[in-house]
Parts: sequence; C-alpha cells; structure tokens
Amino acid sequence: MTEWSALVAGVGIVLIAVAAIIVMLSMKKLLNRTEAMLSKLEEDSTQLAKEASQVLRQTSVSLEMIQRQLAAGEAFAASMTDAASAVAKTADAVHAVGKKASITAIEHLERARLDNERQIGEMFRWVDAGMTLWHSWSRYTSKSGEGQAK
Repeated sequence: MTEWSALVAGVGIVLIAVAAIIVMLSMKKLLNRTEAMLSKLEEDSTQLAKEASQVLRQTSVSLEMIQRQLAAGEAFAASMTDAASAVAKTADAVHAVGKKASITAIEHLERARLDNERQIGEMFRWVDAGMTLWHSWSRYTSKSGEGQAK
C-alpha cells in the first residue's frame, strides 16, 4: 500500500505540477496580452498627447488673436467714448451759445422796441403838432377868406 500511496502522491504531485504549469502558461498568456494592450495604450496615449498638444497650440493662437481683437475693440470703445464725450461737450457748448444768443437777441429786440416806441411817440407828437397847426391855419385862413368875400 505504500506503493500505491507513493504512486498517488506522485500522480498528485504531477497533477499539481501540470496544474501549476497550466496556470503559469495562462498567466504568461495573460501577461503577454496585458503587455500588448499596455503597448497599444501607450501608443494611443502618445498619439492623443500629440493631438492634444496640437489642439492646445491652436487654442493658444486663437486666444492670442482674440486678445488682440479685444484690445482693438477696447481701443475702439475708448475712442467711441471719447467721441461721445466730445459730442456731448459740443452740444452743451452749442446749447449755451444758443441760450446766450437768444438772450442777447431778446435784449436787442426789447431795446429796439423801446427805441421804436420812443421814436414813434415823438413822431406822433410832431404829427399831432403839425395837424394841430394845419387845422388852426386852415381855420384861420377859412375865417379870413369869409371876411374877404363879404
């Protein structure tokens, strides 16, 4: 029986060895596949890094262009603000000049009206005096003409 035990033990060891070899071969295959997959992943990562780098360069160029355009836009906005300020100041100055011109024109018209009233009043006094003189003369001459005819 010892022989059978030794035989069973030998077969068991061989079976364990065969199982260990199968497990080792499976592990080697798995490691080879893992290595191949990691190599593929490394290649993909390298390609992706290149593409990402290219995209980042393009993005950087785009951002620089946008910054230049924004700077130009800021300069344009500042010039528009300055222009609007100048227009507002000009409008205020025109309004002030117009107001002063209106006040001056009104003062001149008032003075002219007063001068005209004074001159017309004086002229009417002279006309009134002339009419009175003419009327008096006319009455005097018509009374003396009546006396001559009689």
